[in-house]
Amino acid sequence: MRKLVLLVGGLGLTACFIWFTVRWFQGRMLGEAASRLLHSPGMLTLMTVGYGLSFWLKAISWRLYAGREKADPLRLYIHPLFVSLLVNHMLPVKAGDLARTGLLARSASMRLDDALHSVAAMRVLDMASLLLIGSSGALLLGLEASPWYLAAIGMAVLIAAMGWLGLERLRKQSTYVGRLQGPLRFVLRHYEHMRTTLASGRGAAAAMFTFASWLLEGAVLYGVVHALGLSVNPLQAIWVTGMTVAGQLFHITPGGIGTYETTMTASLGVLGIAGSAAYTAALLSHGYKFVFAFATGAASIVLSAVTWKELRGWLRLHKREGQGE
Repeated sequence: MRKLVLLVGGLGLTACFIWFTVRWFQGRMLGEAASRLLHSPGMLTLMTVGYGLSFWLKAISWRLYAGREKADPLRLYIHPLFVSLLVNHMLPVKAGDLARTGLLARSASMRLDDALHSVAAMRVLDMASLLLIGSSGALLLGLEASPWYLAAIGMAVLIAAMGWLGLERLRKQSTYVGRLQGPLRFVLRHYEHMRTTLASGRGAAAAMFTFASWLLEGAVLYGVVHALGLSVNPLQAIWVTGMTVAGQLFHITPGGIGTYETTMTASLGVLGIAGSAAYTAALLSHGYKFVFAFATGAASIVLSAVTWKELRGWLRLHKREGQGE
């Protein structure tokens, strides 16, 4: 059911992308904007430093959550992030987290389930950060929330609350939990780890660094809209970026082509940006991220000595998961 919902949502956004392309694509405007950006070394530096620092903060957060800040060099967490980014920009499924998990387990000599647990926890912090950016940004910018957006947020909160209450009930029944075997015992062991870690000072710091990383990611769009001469301030760029990344939940093409442009164009449209300019900004910012993903991902693969056999082995987990559903 989950896959069906994501597929339908992804196809819907892709259809919107095709419509936006027919209506608003202007090759001349895109070429001129790209030329202005390439001739603006200051803005390109801002975009690259801001986007790069966002991954640096994510790596710090990840290592903090894993509790390995004194044992592992930060590069063991940065390289998996860049490899994951590359994989997500090459495949029509978001399998990057599997490569991220496999590389961390291998490089940091960590148990595979513990590495997967830390990746899942980081995704929880990512989603919480994006939700906070989307909600608080809308309030600060004085935007009226769509009923569909409110319904989606309410459903997400309800599902999360039900899951949390169920796990808490099992956790508190210590006598029963002690007799649990198999997958449920495994899930509860990792839930207990996540609960205690996120409630600690280390967990709070990890959440803070994750949130800050998403703020920095807005530097890419800010540089692009500056090249286009659009009236978008840093706060608005952060909010649009947060909404766009959240839309990547419906990733069904390499790099989320289509879903990214549709969500960003629509979000910029809410701010009053004309359709053709918003669409051009979305294309240019996404193109920059593709270049960044391939450059940093390829470098990380080389520096981490990742073999094709290893990468295939990690990604094969996705097929096995799909067969098990």
